[in-house]
Amino acid sequence: MSDRRYSAVLLFGMPGSGKGTQGQLLGKLQGIFHLSTGAIFRSLVDDSDDGRLVSDCIRHGQLVADDLTIEIWKHWLDAHIETGDFHPEDQILLLDGIPRTVRQCELLKDHVDVLQVISLSASDTEPIIQRLRQRALIEGRADDADEAVIRNRFEVYRRETTPLLNFYSPALVHEIDPMGTPAEVLKRILEHLIPVIVTARGSAAEFGGDEITPDDAE
Repeated sequence: MSDRRYSAVLLFGMPGSGKGTQGQLLGKLQGIFHLSTGAIFRSLVDDSDDGRLVSDCIRHGQLVADDLTIEIWKHWLDAHIETGDFHPEDQILLLDGIPRTVRQCELLKDHVDVLQVISLSASDTEPIIQRLRQRALIEGRADDADEAVIRNRFEVYRRETTPLLNFYSPALVHEIDPMGTPAEVLKRILEHLIPVIVTARGSAAEFGGDEITPDDAE
C-alpha cells in the first residue's frame, strides 16, 4: 500500500441529519471524491480477502478492529486510485463513516491530512425527531417510529462522536444546521468547504459545482 497522505474532509452527522444525502450531493462536485465506509462494508462478500476478515470477526462475536477497519478502507482507497476513480492531485477525499473511534483518528493520521471537519448536528433535536417519525411513516422504518429509540440514538451519537470532534483543532470543525431542504443544507456546507477546496486545489475557476442540478438537491 502507498505511504502517501491525502487531503481529506470528514463528514459527521447525527441520526436524521441527512448525512447520506449530503455525502452523495457533495460527491458530485468536481474536486471532491466521496468515500463511504458504510458502503464499503456493505459491498464486501465472503469470498474476498476483506470479506473473510470481517466475517471471521463477526463469527467470533467481535467488532471489526480499528486496525482492520483502516486496512480495509485503505485497500479500497488504493483500488480507486488504480482504477482512476480517485485523482489525488485534483480531488479531496470526503470521508463518510470513518473515523468512528479515537484510535481510528490516530491511525488515519498516517494516511490523510484533515483539512476540515463537517458536523451535521442540531442543538434542538425536536424537528429531527419529527423528520424521522415522518420518514418512518413513508418508508415503514420501525426504528424511526419509536421516539424513545430515536432519543437514545441521539445520546449514543453524542457520546461516541464528541471525543472524535475534540480530537481535531476547533478551527477545523464546523457545526452545520441540518434542518431545511437538502439544497439549503448543502449551501451551508459549501460556504465552509469551497474556500478549503480552492485553497488546496487552485483558483475558484477550477472549482465547479455544475455537476449538481436543482433536482439533485431537492
